[in-house]
Amino acid sequence: MEHAPVEGGCMDYRRSIPVAALGLMGLAGCGDGNRAPARSAVAVLDLDDVAANPDDYEWVEFRPNVMKLILAGAEDTEHIAILWYTVPDGSVGLHYHSRTESVYVIDGAQTDGKGTYSNGTVYFNPPGSGHAISESSGFFLLAYAAPPDFAETDSIEEYTPVRIDTNDDALTDTYSFDDVQAGVRVFSLPLEDEGGMRAAIIETTSSEPYTYSGNYVLVLTGRCSIDGETHAENVLVVGKEVAPRDYAIAAPPGDSCLALAVSFGAR
Repeated sequence: MEHAPVEGGCMDYRRSIPVAALGLMGLAGCGDGNRAPARSAVAVLDLDDVAANPDDYEWVEFRPNVMKLILAGAEDTEHIAILWYTVPDGSVGLHYHSRTESVYVIDGAQTDGKGTYSNGTVYFNPPGSGHAISESSGFFLLAYAAPPDFAETDSIEEYTPVRIDTNDDALTDTYSFDDVQAGVRVFSLPLEDEGGMRAAIIETTSSEPYTYSGNYVLVLTGRCSIDGETHAENVLVVGKEVAPRDYAIAAPPGDSCLALAVSFGAR
């Protein structure tokens, strides 16, 4: 699935309809003629708008009653996408993950054999894992280090997902954040190197940028300056290509920033 970039180099995943009909723009900051040149490598999406106005976006059918909006990569290789269960009891059959899968719940709930994941939960299934999805609805941000495999289900091993509730008020006290520079703390999630994915939660109160090399940065709480542009909660900045790129992450003066960052590739 290909998407034509709009002026300023920002990729547009919306249908071709008048901007006035959109209300809140799903691509925050697109069309800004003052955009820094580096921003041409990324797209910026307001995830609240995706959930509120899904018909304004270009989806492809992934499974019956399950649609996919591909943001980077291709469906038959590593890719980043938003999944939309269009019915209240959506399902996906048993499938195998040869490499790490990441799922962040934008709005809704997803259920598999390991439990139910609700708004703000992010989980990572390791290489060798597999599951069937049932009784699920809503919108989910996914990163696949390899595409789901519906044929090799005999290869599924016992596993435990890495699961974090990003809405937990005690999140930054519960996990072991490292001081990486003045005003910046980072928790690197314990993912398996052979899974082909890294992830971190970044907390900063500093106006001095912290550089993260990865595929996307999602603002969880506060406001985050990413590559010199300020973004509110639930705004996603995602690279158009699957090769990781550098993001300069900071807190605007007087603000704090908590962000989830995900990258393909081992540590």
